[in-house]
Amino acid sequence: MRIPAFFTCGVAALALGCAEAPAPQVSADGRTPLVVPMDAADAVRAEMRTMLESIHAMLTAAPARDTAAMRQAAVAAGMAAAADTAHEDILPHAFVELGMATHMQFDSLGAALGAGLSADSAIARLSAITANCVSCHKTYRLEIGGAH
Repeated sequence: MRIPAFFTCGVAALALGCAEAPAPQVSADGRTPLVVPMDAADAVRAEMRTMLESIHAMLTAAPARDTAAMRQAAVAAGMAAAADTAHEDILPHAFVELGMATHMQFDSLGAALGAGLSADSAIARLSAITANCVSCHKTYRLEIGGAH
């Protein structure tokens, strides 16, 4: 009978007094794994969904030139939507900085829309915001692990 390698490695680690899981391996796509507890992953994913919903709402309102709706959507993804700061200590500083910069860009866009920015100009600025999203998703991937 063949015993799976993950089982034998786990038993060997326990026998040696090391109950820690092995370090995550970089995936074939090269992204950096962010190994976080379930509650932190849930918070980050909820934050990203809020941003995506705001982007969708802005794009939906843009053809009608409804800058009030666009402003409301932008503000919804601003700093008020930032995840609980309790998770910041377990996330890489660069990841947190990119997230905060993105929230601030949403707030800035909302303020500009409130001050009369056109829908077309807002979409141009939205492109710069989504560049942050693309950069983040190209750089990191969430994995569940560890305790919090």
